[in-house]
Amino acid sequence: MPFSMLSRIALSVVAMTVFLASAATLAETSFRSTAPLPDSSQAGVDRALQDALARLLVRVTGRRGAGELADRFPPATSVVRQFRVINGQSLEAEFDEPLVRRVLEEAGESIWEGERPRFNLWLVVNDGERWLFKPVGFAEPSPQAMNVRSVFSGALSRTFEEVAALRGIEINFAPVADVNGAGQCAEELWIGAFACLPGDDDRLMVLGRLAVPSGLDDIEWNLREDGFWQTVWESDAAEAVHRVTDTLAGRFMATQGPLRSYLLVLAPVPDLKAYTSLQETLSSLQAVREWQVKGATGDELTLQITSRTAESPLREALGSLGVAFELTRTGS
Repeated sequence: MPFSMLSRIALSVVAMTVFLASAATLAETSFRSTAPLPDSSQAGVDRALQDALARLLVRVTGRRGAGELADRFPPATSVVRQFRVINGQSLEAEFDEPLVRRVLEEAGESIWEGERPRFNLWLVVNDGERWLFKPVGFAEPSPQAMNVRSVFSGALSRTFEEVAALRGIEINFAPVADVNGAGQCAEELWIGAFACLPGDDDRLMVLGRLAVPSGLDDIEWNLREDGFWQTVWESDAAEAVHRVTDTLAGRFMATQGPLRSYLLVLAPVPDLKAYTSLQETLSSLQAVREWQVKGATGDELTLQITSRTAESPLREALGSLGVAFELTRTGS
């Protein structure tokens, strides 16, 4: 991120507070979903229904890879209760909730129930010449919250809207509370001084810094959690929202999902040193609630573990152990 630009150009920035909250129109446990309609033929409708089912699974499970579970279902045409075409461009479908829940349970997946947690996201943009994506009414004494369409234009607007719909997150943009101090705050944020942001908000907060409009794929994202800021990744806007949503969904599942028990067989665990390392890593995994040793044969170790995390992300978490494993569900 070329922060040295400050010494060579007149800084022209805009800072915006983004509140991501539960979407009233996309209720978290709603079993309705919308997908693009490729064409008006029966084949086009069938493809849109299948896509809508995959998108539904991503939203209700809170796991972005859950679309692959659509293959476990009957064809979407037999799972859908009703659908309608919107402006000839998209299709909104309502799916059979009991059937979707049953198949997800059989697949070892959980559903992200209840109100979605919120997090704040700021974006600071500097192209050296002009304010970019200036909010409507930014200079008004009493700025009002606005929809993303009123704030962004072009590719970035579509990106936020698409990822919001996919993950069941509503994105509302609003100018900073102190309009007169917005420019100064933006300059401070640009150089890495975050003191002008609310200090008493214990929610997870994300700040993106973008140097030029053409660099939408390489926004630097900073994350504040428990009062501390850290630079964590560079990505486009969609990936940023995906990553934070993944984190929030994972935490919900690890603490509030249904409790399941598994038999975990690991090998090789050749000595005490390997066991100690394995023990430390296993105890640090948020996805694993409790574990105990059930037996050992040679360099093979068998554990009984409990988890509230769905099986697929649990397997991903267990991959960090660095040991080959077999996981078998033994009960709920």
